[in-house]
Order: sequence, then structure tokens, then C-alpha cells
Amino acid sequence: MPVETSSDPDAVKEDAALALLWTVVHAPDGRLPFCRRCEAHRTFHRISRRRAYACDSCGAHVYPASSTPFAGSPVPLAAWLDTAVIVLDSPGKTRPNRVAGALGIDYRRAWRMTRRVDEIVQAGGEDAELLRRLAGLWKRHGHNQPDRVPDPGSPEDRIRVAACRIMAQRGIEATRIADIAREAGVSNASIHYYFQSKDEALLAAFRWAGDQLHATLQRLLDGNVTTLEHLRHLLDLSIPGDQGTFEEYLLWLEVWSRVRRHPAFLDECVRMSRRWADAVLGVFRAGVADGTFAPVAPITEVCERYVAISESLAVRSALGYSDMSEHAARRLLARFTAEQLGLPAGRLDP
Repeated sequence: MPVETSSDPDAVKEDAALALLWTVVHAPDGRLPFCRRCEAHRTFHRISRRRAYACDSCGAHVYPASSTPFAGSPVPLAAWLDTAVIVLDSPGKTRPNRVAGALGIDYRRAWRMTRRVDEIVQAGGEDAELLRRLAGLWKRHGHNQPDRVPDPGSPEDRIRVAACRIMAQRGIEATRIADIAREAGVSNASIHYYFQSKDEALLAAFRWAGDQLHATLQRLLDGNVTTLEHLRHLLDLSIPGDQGTFEEYLLWLEVWSRVRRHPAFLDECVRMSRRWADAVLGVFRAGVADGTFAPVAPITEVCERYVAISESLAVRSALGYSDMSEHAARRLLARFTAEQLGLPAGRLDP
């Protein structure tokens, strides 16, 4: 079926991204694309509601993104190309908050996309060459202009974001003030103006990361979906994985190592743990109210059990325990949660 035209700006932009991939990957020299089934150059037409083109002669489907670094990603192709343009335009100073502001997405997804593009560029080879070519053409055609002007935030906000990312990657001991300043795009003096020590910067980063995770959870819980879907969102965020929650958990480990020496860290841990537990309790109570859950104990006790088990599994997974992969942790937490809430075994399995 030929593609249907759309008046939705996002759909139009996505069509343009797919057409660019098709041209660059399958018809780079201006000739007709080659059909492997026909073993000849043929004309193709776009298939509606799919990222695919079909041969006019034999009907064979070809997915332009399948041979690119974006293969299998649910993220719109246009968003990937926008991110590539931003990354390549600011070498050494790429910040996820800029991608988040330009695309209107949350920080964790922006961080993950930025990191992925960085990895491709740094690895070099055919994928990096293809990415550079696509980004150049995307920018030349004017598709990368965002609908809103990205807000770079105050210097203090940028420092928090930078400290969060750098300390999560390297740990506080291996992080220098100069590293944070370079990532935030500010001077060393600016860091010392806002924070008297790296511990203060770590605490600010920890608070910021916790706020981001809480905001994401609230957006998910505010969605018009079933109680069971809310529970699945909760499970997804409880174990570090594709959502980019590794940063938050790695920062937790850095903070825990300082709790006994710095009371401020203990107070912040208690506050954030309580806020997370309240969100969990809200999901559980909603499920009890609508008859979805039949807890095996008082709901507050089930909530405390969930928090304790999920934190333990998350830490072991984040540390890289050989017997606790992300998938294993998610499966154990899903089975435990189903048991505690009176759901059929396997109902929540990832």
C-alpha cells in the first residue's frame, strides 16, 4: 500500500527522515535501488505505517534503517538525526540537556541517545561515516531546526547536570573540578562559586538526578492507562536499564559511601527514599481500590517489602554481579511483586 500523506508536522518530518535514509543507503549514486529478490535495479514505493519500501516488481520489502545504527530502535528516526546534528555540532561539549530541550524529551532518554551517538562517532568506521553524512544532509535540508529554542539553563543547573553525568561515570574520587566545568561549559571558578567542594557538587547532582527520576515516574503515573500498566512502569524504573537510570543508581552508591561522614547525605537519602516509597504506595493503593491487586499483607508492609527488594536487586545489577543481570533482576522483581499483590505468576514477567 502506498504511503498516505499527513498534515502532522512530526509525521512529515519522520517521512523526510526515512526518505533520507532510503536515498543515502539504497540509492546513493542516483540510480534505481537494487532489489535482491529480482536481482536487478527496480523502482520502489513507500509502505504506509511502516519504516519500509516495497519493490514495484516483486513486492519485496526493504527497511532502510535496518542497516544503520538506528536498527531496532523505537525512537523516531528524525529524533536520532536531530541528536546526531547536535552532537556533531558541539564536539567535546555535547550535553544531554541540550538534546532534551531541542527534542522535548526527558533527560534520561536524551542522555542515552547522546551517549549512543557519541559511541558511534568515537568508534569510527562505516557507521560513523554514515552518521556524519546523514547529519550533514539533514542539517543542509533544514530539518533539524527545533520547534522551540532550547533553554540552556542557569550555570548552576548546567553544573548539576554535568556533575551528575561525570560522577556517575567516573566516581567522585576520579572526577576533577575541571572535568565538571568542561562538561558544563563553565569556568572552574564558576564551580567554586556555587559549591565549596566536590561533596557539595555530588549532593547537588544526587538531588537533581532524584528529581528527574521522580518527575519521570509522575509523568508515567499521570498517563491515562490501567493500574497494571502503571505497575509495569514502576517495575521498569526500579531496575537500572534502558531508561538511563544507571546514573541515579551509581550516584546512590557514591552517596552511600559518604553517609556516615556527612549528615546532609543521610538526610537526602531519607527524603528521596520516602518520596519513592510514597509513589510505590500510591500505585499499590490504586490497584487495591479498583480490585486489580489482592495483597498478601497490609499494603504499607507490601510497599516496604517492594522497596527493600527492588533496591537490593538494583544495586547488585548496577554493580555488575555475574549472577544478577538486568534481565534476571527484572524477572525476580516481577515475580516477587506479582506474588505480593496476588497476581498470577508470570503476569508481570519482562
